[in-house]
Amino acid sequence: MNYKDYQGEIPVDIEDGTLVSIERNTPLKMYGVGFQAAKCIPEIPSWFIKKYIPSGKDYKILDPFVGSGTTIIETLKNDNSVYWADNNPLSRLICQCKSVCVEPKDIYAEMARMYGDFEDESEVEVTMKFANIDLWFQKSVQEALTIIKDQIKTIADDNVRNAFWVAFSITVRKMSEMEDSMILAARRANNRAMVEHSRRDVFENFKANVTKVAEAYEEWNTVISEPNSNDIGTNDARKIEEVDFYDAIVTSPPYINAMDYVWATKFELHWLDMVDGDKGRLAVSDNEIGTERIPAKIYKELAVSDNEKLNRILADIYYGKEYKATKGQNEMRSRVVYKYFQDMAEHFEQAYKALKIGGKYCFIIGDVSKITGVEIPVANMLKEIAENKGFTEIFRFNLLLKNRRLNIPRTSFAGTIKHDTVIVLEKRG
Repeated sequence: MNYKDYQGEIPVDIEDGTLVSIERNTPLKMYGVGFQAAKCIPEIPSWFIKKYIPSGKDYKILDPFVGSGTTIIETLKNDNSVYWADNNPLSRLICQCKSVCVEPKDIYAEMARMYGDFEDESEVEVTMKFANIDLWFQKSVQEALTIIKDQIKTIADDNVRNAFWVAFSITVRKMSEMEDSMILAARRANNRAMVEHSRRDVFENFKANVTKVAEAYEEWNTVISEPNSNDIGTNDARKIEEVDFYDAIVTSPPYINAMDYVWATKFELHWLDMVDGDKGRLAVSDNEIGTERIPAKIYKELAVSDNEKLNRILADIYYGKEYKATKGQNEMRSRVVYKYFQDMAEHFEQAYKALKIGGKYCFIIGDVSKITGVEIPVANMLKEIAENKGFTEIFRFNLLLKNRRLNIPRTSFAGTIKHDTVIVLEKRG
């Protein structure tokens, strides 16, 4: 393949269908605040805004799968209004932080105030409970996290407190028994021996994370002054209430069957009291687009859609044409694929209604996914579904992914995603 190589940004005048390879510049520090698996790179929403959003006019841009807030950052940098939603409570917290300006001095003042209380070595009652907590968190770590958590609750200013919660979420992840390179909470047989952590280790890690957040705000405050960022109040991208309201939608939908975003953040969700126990976390998973939490009595039956291409894919997965997985897995994966595209069809219908006439919808997603050895042309299938809901494709390009494999437990029959496809749709009425 012949790629067009670019440094730092994607030109607005690239030709339709271009294969793009980009050497990225160092992004804003705010971009890296908070954990999110499979982040969208800022160069893509930046390209879209520069190409389709006239300068000097305040446009309303929606990201219904906002994740770590890349679209928020790029929209606010360009002085437009951003609206957003996400099913994951941790993502919503991270995006609240990226939607405001906070004075670093206020963060440092709170850190200094609470740090004195970290010196107390008295016994701590750990009330946090979830499945296998003792497997994933050493006793000293649980105690230190409890102390920090109690201190954060005493911060009066909402924005400052949220900044500390994000720093705390990073500490939770770092001080767990997961390998640093792992995305999902899973162990492998060849894991190295874990390091013993003291309370002091946890406190120092938290302090370092607070400092990183404060430094991100120090830079961020020079980029924006009066951010107009709005949580639209829904956790479900299939339920967008506004009609003829948005000028554009820029988003990266979930990768089909590639990442359980709730599982990836399960420790953070529990420690930040964002879910009510294990059942509460599973309830969040139930609401994910293309969730894997499907009852056996449903997936035992082969799903049939009104799309013949999809039906062939569903049957190939269901009957194990390329790979026969363990009992029930082929049937379940087939139903997951079916539900994913059904969910996305509902989303596109709502998105079409929410856009103004002439509004653009830009989505970024892996071009092809492989499930039990069966290739699924995800980007093209989503485009066709969107067109069935009224959209018209007006532009696309493919971006080479240089970090091709997510570090999660999976078989060779899951494959790797080589390109992100960027497709721009238009509502023509």
